[in-house]
Amino acid sequence: MRLVIGGSWQGKREYVKKKYGLEDGEICQVEPGEFPVGLLSADGLHNFENGTELRCISGLHHYVRQLMSEERTAEEQAVCILERLRALIRRRPALILICDEVGGGIVPAERAERDYRECVGRVLCGLAGEAESVERVYCGIARTIKRTVRVALIRHGATESNRHKRYLGLTDEPLSGEGISALLGRQAAGVYPSVTRVFTSPLGRCRQTAQILYPGIESEVVPELRETDFGLFEGKNYEELTADGTLRDSYQAWVDSGGSLPFPQGESLAQSSERCSRAFRRLLPALGETAAFVVHGGTIMGILSACAQPRRAYYDYWRENGSGYLCRVELTGDGGLYRMEIERELA
Repeated sequence: MRLVIGGSWQGKREYVKKKYGLEDGEICQVEPGEFPVGLLSADGLHNFENGTELRCISGLHHYVRQLMSEERTAEEQAVCILERLRALIRRRPALILICDEVGGGIVPAERAERDYRECVGRVLCGLAGEAESVERVYCGIARTIKRTVRVALIRHGATESNRHKRYLGLTDEPLSGEGISALLGRQAAGVYPSVTRVFTSPLGRCRQTAQILYPGIESEVVPELRETDFGLFEGKNYEELTADGTLRDSYQAWVDSGGSLPFPQGESLAQSSERCSRAFRRLLPALGETAAFVVHGGTIMGILSACAQPRRAYYDYWRENGSGYLCRVELTGDGGLYRMEIERELA
């Protein structure tokens, strides 16, 4: 669903027709005092005009007014109207809604008019939070308030060190044959989404994975998306660290800290997360509608623990090699991060 707002007679309808290629017959125009027949029917207005498919509702503010009742508060009415609209949007996910902004100017003396303004405002707030995009049109010129990007976070394929559960940070180790086979199997099963841009860590295992999964797209290397620097733990696994007389105590101290201590002669998980999430946020303004980040497990955990909602702990986002997440990333008009949520796992 997309939301287009603006003052009266500012060219919203013409802007939508031009941008989204709509004909007049695909737009349900709600007029003052005229309730659109079928708009709340079970079929979601599938045949609202001679069988033409509904793609847009214009005059949403009139629709809100016609549904209002003096028996309930503006807040209560907004909740009910939003539920009706959500039911329609579930049937028509690509629906475009056009609505006048009615909250400006002198506050009306009449209670009913004040309630109407409040109700429209509450409905718009609810819709804006769920919309793929929100645009405001003034004098026929649109300004983006919010847009949505789909971002895949994919952990690189398995290496020999991964198979032996060793800490693999800055060592540039290639994928194993088993790791390549697993990636190809997931790719054949349709696990990975189509994207228009691919970003990778500078380390070979990520670049190699990106070439396998997205052979037609040239990867863009981002140095800050590298794995955590594990310092003296690099290349060793649990058994080797606990058996190493020089590293046993520091490893146990790191474990006892819940992973909050820096790795000896390396970096902390907090430092790694801050580095990765800062780079991720920096890239967001230039993204198109889809992108993939083929990176490390630590990079994914760092980005999501810093950016995703609802907030979860770092290790809650752990994924095995070759798997990851598809995320819905909502951006403000200037490309800042508004909200990031996991839509589904890539397994």
